[in-house]
Amino acid sequence: MHSVTVVERSWRSMLRAVASLLLAYALLVVGNALGSTETSLSLLANGVPVAVAGMVQSAYYAGFFLGGFFCSGMIRQYGHHRAFAALTAIICVLTLCQALFTTPWLWLLARLGNGLAMVGIYMVVESWLNGCVSNSQRGQLFSLYLIISYLGASAGQWLLKLPFSQSGWPFIIVAMLFALAIIPVTLTQQRPQVLAAPAPGNVLARAMRTLRLLGRRAPLSLVGAVLAGCFNSAFYTMLPAMLSQSGRSAPDIASFMGLALLAAPLLQWPMGKWADSSDRATLLARCALVVAVLSLILTQLLNTGWMLPLVMVYVSVAFTFYGTLSGIANDAMPARHRVEVSASLLMVYALGGTLGPLLCSSVMAAIGPAGYFVVSLGLSATLGGYAWWTVKRWPLPSLLPPR
Repeated sequence: MHSVTVVERSWRSMLRAVASLLLAYALLVVGNALGSTETSLSLLANGVPVAVAGMVQSAYYAGFFLGGFFCSGMIRQYGHHRAFAALTAIICVLTLCQALFTTPWLWLLARLGNGLAMVGIYMVVESWLNGCVSNSQRGQLFSLYLIISYLGASAGQWLLKLPFSQSGWPFIIVAMLFALAIIPVTLTQQRPQVLAAPAPGNVLARAMRTLRLLGRRAPLSLVGAVLAGCFNSAFYTMLPAMLSQSGRSAPDIASFMGLALLAAPLLQWPMGKWADSSDRATLLARCALVVAVLSLILTQLLNTGWMLPLVMVYVSVAFTFYGTLSGIANDAMPARHRVEVSASLLMVYALGGTLGPLLCSSVMAAIGPAGYFVVSLGLSATLGGYAWWTVKRWPLPSLLPPR
């Protein structure tokens, strides 16, 4: 079996190769976080029921899932740079549609298209990054990628505190940020690994082959990505709704979300280094157990002074899940499958992301704001339990023979 070996190189050399990409990605995540939170708050402010708001937000992750079937072929055929520019331009147009119209079903379609294009952007970024590093550096570079993700997401929340004079202006800011993100990627002289054109055949069949191969080599990465998708999508879309249900104003919600997301990068680098030198599955299981305990405590401490500091600890641990899962998957797969691995993880992550807002909104409608942390408790306990089962019953993915 032919594979591409990535030679370990210095951090300075590696950062030069990805600096423009990371700058563009930072602009994207600021805009995406602002757009996601503003969508929830605008729907609720317009009197839309929380269950309908959950459906609109789930459409983003449904698009995310559908895009996973098609975007890998687009990247291979047209290249990382062209795919990035085209997909980002699509999101600019759809976001401006949200600024112009307020009908919920139109927003549902806009969020669906937004998710479909955004998954392609994530595939460009993640396959580009994974093509630049060896296995011994992957966790550290991916932790830097996630640090940028969460700092950008926090910055997006703080933008909600700007004194917008009209309701659609936050979406215009989102479109501007996405347009700016095109510039550093299209002008960079650095080039990612050149990928072969997609093999002929049905795109669904190719995607399913990659999923089956990943399922044989690293089943925890697939199961974990579904659960992490549920968890993260619920956080971004339904935690603002939970705070709104609890009687908080939009500026208060922006401050809470911004502070909570400032905690997300704190453990990314140490976890990345720890994961590179230890068993990733065991690390994941321990982190999930911590999140389950914090979720149980938070069900009893809503609207108290303890809520924000506990949520910050909760976020700092929980948001390491996806980086660890990506490391498990990429360690186990040949280098030439980088785009397909990224696509597979993002597809199953999006499947979970579609379920997260629906599950949370249903439980919150039934038992109130505490329902958010009840769902979080169930998801993290399931992830931790499956990770421990994998450690005890399944061979380490990196030790499996190639197939």
